Parts: sequence; C-alpha cells; structure tokens
Amino acid sequence: MSMPEIYLVFLLFSFLLFTGLRIFPMWKKDSKPGKITLNQISVVIPFRNEEKNLPELLSSILLQDQFPNEILFVNDHSDDESITIIQTFIDKQKLGNLFSLPVEKTGKKSALAYGVQKAESRYILTLDADVVLNIEYFNSYHLLNSTGLSSLPVKMKGKGFLGKLFSTEYSFFNAFNFLISSIWPISVSGANLLFDSKLMNYDQQLESHQHLASGDDYFLLKNFRNNNLPIHIRNDHSLSVETAAPNSLKAYFDQRVRWLSKSKYQVDWVDSLIGLFVLLYFVGGIIALFSALINGLWLILICVFVLRFLIDVLVYLNYSQKLKYSKNVLILPLFQIVYPILFILVALLAVFYKPKWKGRF
Repeated sequence: MSMPEIYLVFLLFSFLLFTGLRIFPMWKKDSKPGKITLNQISVVIPFRNEEKNLPELLSSILLQDQFPNEILFVNDHSDDESITIIQTFIDKQKLGNLFSLPVEKTGKKSALAYGVQKAESRYILTLDADVVLNIEYFNSYHLLNSTGLSSLPVKMKGKGFLGKLFSTEYSFFNAFNFLISSIWPISVSGANLLFDSKLMNYDQQLESHQHLASGDDYFLLKNFRNNNLPIHIRNDHSLSVETAAPNSLKAYFDQRVRWLSKSKYQVDWVDSLIGLFVLLYFVGGIIALFSALINGLWLILICVFVLRFLIDVLVYLNYSQKLKYSKNVLILPLFQIVYPILFILVALLAVFYKPKWKGRF
C-alpha cells in the first residue's frame, strides 16, 4: 500500500472512532445538574496591563441582568492605566473589589491564587481580562453542574484572513476536545472556567508548577483528572465569552508556543497517545495529499481530501452549532493545507523559543 492509501485507511478508522465518541455520551447516565446560584459564585479576574481590553469587559459586565456574589479584580503589578480604569468602574457602579499582589508575588498564577484566597464563595469562576461576556452569561448559570470543574466556551473572534484562520484552528481544537471529553478531556481555558473550591486545595496544587509562567488551567485540569473528580466541557452559547484572535503571525506563534510549552510538563501517557494521533491526523494528511499529487494518484487524492473535509466538518459542527459559531466551517478545506505547516512550526519553535508575555518571559 502507498502512503496515501495508508492514510486513507487511517481516516476511515478516525471516522469510526469519532462516530463512536459522538454516540458514547448518549449511553452515559448523566446526573441531573445540581442547583447552583449566582450568590454561590466568586469571580476572579487577574489582570496586568490590560487598559485596551478592560473597557469592553466592564461594559459586558454592566449589560448583565444578574450578578454573582462578588467580582474580584487582582492586579499583577500593572504599570499602565488598568488600575485607574477598574477603580473608577468600582467607585461608579458599586460593583467589584480591587486587590493588588504583594511585591514579592508576581504572575497570573499568583494573582489567581490571591483571588481564590480572598473569595468568599464556594464556586470560583476565573475570567481573563480580555474577554467579553455573552449578554445572557450570568442568567444562564442554572444550566451548569454544581460539582467539579466546568470549562465554559471561549469564542475567538478573528479579523481578516489570518484572524479567521487562527480562530478556526482554535475552534477546531476545542471541538476535538469537546468530542473526546466524555472519556479524556485534554484542555480547559482559564479565560472562562468554573470550579468547586471545596474539592481541592488550590494553593497545594499550585506548588508543583508555580515556577512555570502559565498553565494554571492545564494543571488544574490534571489535578481534577488525577483525582477522578467531575469535569464538564460545555458549548452553551449563552455561557460563552469572546476574545480576539491573534492579529499577526508573530502574535499567533507567541501565543501557541506559550500554550504548547506548558503542556510538556507532567505529561500522561494518554495525553501522549492523543498527541500522536493528532500529529498523524494533521501532518499525515498534508503528506498524503502531496504524495498522491506527485505520484498522480488522483482518485486517492480526491478521496483523502473529501473524507478528511467531511470528518473535519462533523467534528467542528458537533461543537460549534450549539455555540452559534459555525460560519468558519467554510475555511476547513484550506485548513487541511495551511494548519499542518503552522503545527510543525509551533512544535519546532517550542523547543528553543521562549516568548515574552505581559513583558515577562
């Protein structure tokens, strides 16, 4: 068998696997969502030099009909107008509390831990300072499970060709994670994350990775997974937040290298196996297409391209339809060609390149 034919068999296996993963949750007996109310939730929003993004976040908060028990803004040594913007908002709206990290503590993880320590409520909701809340966001918390960790949807809004390509890639990864989450969730986002603080010691779980600049969400997921605690990956439109996609190749590589770098620590064998599958799925696809093209295997080339596109669409729409974010499905044919190249470049850069984030390495 030629390499394209082997990949075609792999795609058929992938189709059966994804179909099984789609059907499997239907047989699971989901417990009824427990009652969770907004007065049981403390929102923790760490920030550093976010003067450009905070006005949109604060405006989206004011558009809500209901509010949680408390909103805690934690300043990570900002040297722009972020503190002034938030303090003005608090004074005017009588909503929220502002805290600043002590001099000896720095970084988003420390800011999150500080906010969790100050929180009065059992349930902690973490948000990034560069997101915008859905207008029904706080009205929709009755939909949530009251146990474990709930990863709520983050929609990436892209402008121009690159922005839409990057947002499609991000959405597809979330769609893949959503599909396999009933068996083994591989990712959550601290930009929109709710967890039950009674189920774990937040400071204690932080000790093993405090030295790493990012990865608060990744290691929190691992902690819940390792302790067999409930994990819920959601795709409810009303519970979503929106953030901007990278607007340049450099911004994209800086972001993705930072994300990939955190996941190479304390890797489980299941994560490694899934990573290998993803590598074969994406990189194997472009190799199979070019091999078929060079060798004139036109029927195999068409079969690989069409079947891969159909699988991509099924995975993507399974997640994005409920999220009302399906229009980027039209980018998926191009996604087959462009994304493997980006994937390889990110993997190579992660070996020797350490990007700055918020002015820090």
